[in-house]
Amino acid sequence: MASRDPQNAVMLTVLASLIWGTSFPGTKWGLGYVGNDVLFLWLRFVIASAVTLGFVTYVGKFSFSVLKEPVMWLIGGLNALGFVLQYVGLTLTSASKTALLVDINVVGVALISYFAFRERLSRLQTIGIVVGMLGVVLITADKGFSFNTAELAGDLMVYVAGWSWAFFIVLSKKTLARRTGIEVSSGAIATCTAWLIVPVGYLYFSGADCTIEPLGWSAIIYLGLMCTSAATLLWALGLEGVSATASATIMLIEVLTALAISMGLLGETMRTAAIAGGVLVLMSIYLVASKMTPSEQPSIKST
Repeated sequence: MASRDPQNAVMLTVLASLIWGTSFPGTKWGLGYVGNDVLFLWLRFVIASAVTLGFVTYVGKFSFSVLKEPVMWLIGGLNALGFVLQYVGLTLTSASKTALLVDINVVGVALISYFAFRERLSRLQTIGIVVGMLGVVLITADKGFSFNTAELAGDLMVYVAGWSWAFFIVLSKKTLARRTGIEVSSGAIATCTAWLIVPVGYLYFSGADCTIEPLGWSAIIYLGLMCTSAATLLWALGLEGVSATASATIMLIEVLTALAISMGLLGETMRTAAIAGGVLVLMSIYLVASKMTPSEQPSIKST
């Protein structure tokens, strides 16, 4: 089966990453106007599911048979676990540190992909991953973060979330061998929404605060439409033409977006180290994305 053109796939992945980058400061800001972080997350996915499934069904690009596949429910479960850990972790740690620890999953993706696809990285790609992680550290460290016991629980949560998404990325890539990007992204959103009913139901019946202020709803709607529905679709389409490792590395660009938005929305500042880190991240993306070989792109369906 033909795969998506690599250059087109890279552009789609970059666009998805730019949108996803807004989710870190957006979520941190929105959580200040809701009583329950998990309910906030679930409502985001309810909106995303309604919009996504409604649209792809209307245009005839989705088959509900994908929801019968156990692997799709595993993908949705990993996505749900990652998001729950991220949302709870964000109440305990900073948005900038969350972006760093989550995006460390590029290392996890590279390791898992080696065993799942026997993906072998060239020397330049390996250098690109190392350069990218150094850039992320410089970006976040420049903003004054430090690992301390008060934030340790939140740090660990978002770190585990990153590994959950590493498996999510690799399994999604593997599923693309028989499903389109639209089916994988739509199925992932739908199954994640279903999984999130479990923690939301538990919190509701245990008497958790479920109040949501108007500004909280604005954050939920934005995150649902843009950072979940649109970004996930763009990312899955991009994954049709790049390896899982390349996709994860390209997504480091979301750290740059998170930093830029955080400066305006949360009043954070950027100094010399962060600028240098941004340059390294862009260099990393170039090294990994521009040196792909045909063997890195398993044969998959195109939409």
